[in-house]
Amino acid sequence: MKYFIGEWYSDCAIMFDIIDQMEVISGTDRNKTLYISPKIGGSNLYGVTWRSYLTPTRNRTPSGFNRLWNTKLKDMYPDFAEVAKQFRDLYFPNFKYSQIQINKNYPIPTHFDSKNVGISCLCAFGDYSGGSTCMNNNGIIIKNDARLKPLQFNGSIYEHWVEPFEGKRYSLVFFNNIKNRPEILI
Repeated sequence: MKYFIGEWYSDCAIMFDIIDQMEVISGTDRNKTLYISPKIGGSNLYGVTWRSYLTPTRNRTPSGFNRLWNTKLKDMYPDFAEVAKQFRDLYFPNFKYSQIQINKNYPIPTHFDSKNVGISCLCAFGDYSGGSTCMNNNGIIIKNDARLKPLQFNGSIYEHWVEPFEGKRYSLVFFNNIKNRPEILI
């Protein structure tokens, strides 16, 4: 199935609608970083993970890759893998990733992506004000609106955060944090 038409702003609106239908609720680790009421939004990983369990009594589904398991969102929305791939193929076709962080109304505070490998690619969607992605480059703060075009940067090197915003702000962060596993890269 073809999801997008090849025009940035129209495709961003389509992606917004797709994400809007997804139940993205922060897990325990994200809630430790910043708690957002599930009624408002959250932040969750899509793809594979090294954690074989959801809770101490609930295991994850094997991914098909040795010692990696599907995330809850991948099990809930298996078709989203194709949606994300089609979007990537249109707007940043040479970018390789293994996972996607899906954020719904989640103003991530200042952080480094310490476990990421290389460059990440961020795309933001929605009708909101504020919400720029900020990066600290040796004391110089760089602000970007990832609704205008995909933003690529190394989050393990540059401290970054999202400015406060009003309205609905969704984002996808395509990245890799599984070292030495090229067979997983999409």
